[in-house]
Amino acid sequence: MKHTPIAATAAALLLGATGLGVAAAPAGATPITAEAPATATPATATAKTPKTLVVGVDGASFDVMAESLTPTVSALRAGGLTATSNLPGGPMSPTVSGPGWSTIATGVWAPKHRVTDNNFSNPNYSQYPDYLTRVEQQLPDRTTSVIGTWAPISTTIFGPAVDSRARFGNDTLTTQNVVSALQAPATDDVFVHLDEVDGAGHSSGSSSEAYRNALQKADGQIGEMVNAIKQRPTYQAEDWLIVVTSDHGHTPTGGHGGSTKLERKTFVAANGSAFAPGTERHDVKVTDIAPTVLAHLGLANAPEWDLDGSVINDIVPDDFDSLRPQLKQAAQEKGPEGLLGWTTTAPTGWSIDNSRMPSGGAPEFSGWSFMTDDFFSNVELGQFRENNVYSRNVFAVADSDEWADVSPRGGNMFDSTLKSPAYELNGNPQLEVSFVSDYAVDGPQKAAVWVAFDETSGIEPFNLVSYPDAGTRQNPVNKIERFTLDLPRNAAGELPTTASLHFEYAGNNSAFWAVDQVRVSQGEAPAAPANFALSAGSVAAGSSITLTGTGFGAAEELRFELRSAPQPLGAATADAAGAISTELTIPAGAEGGEHTVVVIRADGSELSKPLTVTAAPGTGGETPGTGTETPGNGNGTGTGTGTGTGNGSPAGSNSGDAGSGAGGAPALAATGGRLPAIALVATAVIGAGAYLVVRRRGAATPE
Repeated sequence: MKHTPIAATAAALLLGATGLGVAAAPAGATPITAEAPATATPATATAKTPKTLVVGVDGASFDVMAESLTPTVSALRAGGLTATSNLPGGPMSPTVSGPGWSTIATGVWAPKHRVTDNNFSNPNYSQYPDYLTRVEQQLPDRTTSVIGTWAPISTTIFGPAVDSRARFGNDTLTTQNVVSALQAPATDDVFVHLDEVDGAGHSSGSSSEAYRNALQKADGQIGEMVNAIKQRPTYQAEDWLIVVTSDHGHTPTGGHGGSTKLERKTFVAANGSAFAPGTERHDVKVTDIAPTVLAHLGLANAPEWDLDGSVINDIVPDDFDSLRPQLKQAAQEKGPEGLLGWTTTAPTGWSIDNSRMPSGGAPEFSGWSFMTDDFFSNVELGQFRENNVYSRNVFAVADSDEWADVSPRGGNMFDSTLKSPAYELNGNPQLEVSFVSDYAVDGPQKAAVWVAFDETSGIEPFNLVSYPDAGTRQNPVNKIERFTLDLPRNAAGELPTTASLHFEYAGNNSAFWAVDQVRVSQGEAPAAPANFALSAGSVAAGSSITLTGTGFGAAEELRFELRSAPQPLGAATADAAGAISTELTIPAGAEGGEHTVVVIRADGSELSKPLTVTAAPGTGGETPGTGTETPGNGNGTGTGTGTGTGNGSPAGSNSGDAGSGAGGAPALAATGGRLPAIALVATAVIGAGAYLVVRRRGAATPE
């Protein structure tokens, strides 16, 4: 079933309406070179063969990758996409290579792939395989390769379905073999792992000269790979996607595995036809690499794969992301000091109810506020804020713990409600709601989501979900919530016309609740029932009326009848929109009185409207008489008898004239010289018989 985003009321934004701010590159854009950004070509993407290269530089700290040290990667970024983000910390997974590369290869975080260290004791690769294994499952004719320096890349993380998996003792040998693979005409998709930057980080730290030299060497090796791609004889007929990333960073003095900013920060640099030069995004994570590579090959992100990542160009910013230009530096918090990362100003259409919120406390957390992960996760390390990996860019936060850390306060109970815009409903009886929810408990607190409806409906708010009010910081909830709500009806059986989400949180120096990517949608609006109207409620027999209708099937064949005694009025075909407009002529012989116009649909169902039929024009409004006639004998000398009633001339006499069947009408002589009269009588008899037949058939049809 199709689902469409629901529009908010006048002051509110449509969910997801905030643009990306970057236009997509032309379909025929060529990959970047190490010297300069690529330029678009007139060729279309469909004329080129998709190819992919993903290079992982182990332990590369993005903040140390200056342009002078890494000209190749800098050129790739200039000609395409740059996105930085943070990895989770403990207990979800430490910043080490096992979970880092598993996340990049599979497109899911550690709770799904189950790799939380470098021992690989309980991996879930059978359910969440690496992206090259998915390529082999879906496109077995493609040639796939994994070439790396760290052994688990080739032996464990990427599975045996990959065509070629090779491990070499140093990055020089790895690079030589990658270049050879890229020169081979059959090569389609390659993953590369370079390890020596991580070694330099362990030896001397990310602030050392040795570390910078290792980054410079790795950048040159990536340049060799890019040149090998450009020198392919078939390069102009190929559409290459090149991605460079890292599994974690390093501390200035050496080492990783913790949750500091430098250890958690990673990046995605992507260059290809899907990305406009100079694109910078704040909502892309390393989980998005796998689905983006698969999409480049024409493989959609299938729901049954259950990936945490998304195709990068399918990521839709939400209302909270529009606040990034308004973010401020810390007012009291020391951890994210200097970062532009918070505001308490709600997006257009949203509101915050702080009527029960005490005064004082940390200003950054006074009621619901909006933050980036760089800011939120660094206010105090080791309290699980680092595990908010499902949020993107700017998200909403209620944090009673951080608020209570600052005195004075006018009370101890943090109590604030975040309210969404009132989204207009389309008449569908169901509502789809989804949002990221990262909820941690550390003391008395409560949280709930309510759906509030328009006041005119008289429908009470509905409790969509409530979270535990006690526990530990071992997050009871950290996922994307999805609900299908059967909308309630009021006493009159009517559905609400608007719905708003209320996120209520209260806590006494407890923990936090982070919410993001609030999406509200409905299935297609129910089709309006078929209906029709007549241009008049009364019409004279023999005259025409106009029938107009809507809600019928496209090109549906319709028949029309006048009842009670069914008389066909014709047929017509609805247009492509299911509308109909046609002229109907009421039979001249239709009896005066109350009738029904019936539309008979293609499936046999019927619609009807009342219609009053009056006498045909020119009859003076006379009421038909009653009588019996006995025609004269064959020689015209027989005696006719008749009685007539009516407002016209006297009834027939006994003088040999036939009795008139209708008062006031001229008597028809029964002489042999007046054969037309006999023909008319015979016609009347036949017509009466036809009427009886039609009436009997009609009686068998339910009205």
